[in-house]
Amino acid sequence: MKKGMILYVSQGREDVPLKTSGELAGTARFFGVADVFVAGSEEEAAYGWMSLITRGMQQIMFMTVGYDAGSDSFESLSTPVRLYG
Repeated sequence: MKKGMILYVSQGREDVPLKTSGELAGTARFFGVADVFVAGSEEEAAYGWMSLITRGMQQIMFMTVGYDAGSDSFESLSTPVRLYG
């Protein structure tokens, strides 16, 4: 089963650089999923949900994260919530 995750950035949102899915592969491995979508607003989170479904994800999780520009990494601020699958 392919799993995807929406990372909703609630802290450090203005510092998050635009990244390709290849650049986010390490982040996906860190969270134990096949693909991730980074969202900075509710509209982007809804778009990410549809985007992950069209990429073949059979289970989609949602988590709020903070972004640390110094280490270029995401930090979990909540437990993952299953949205789909």
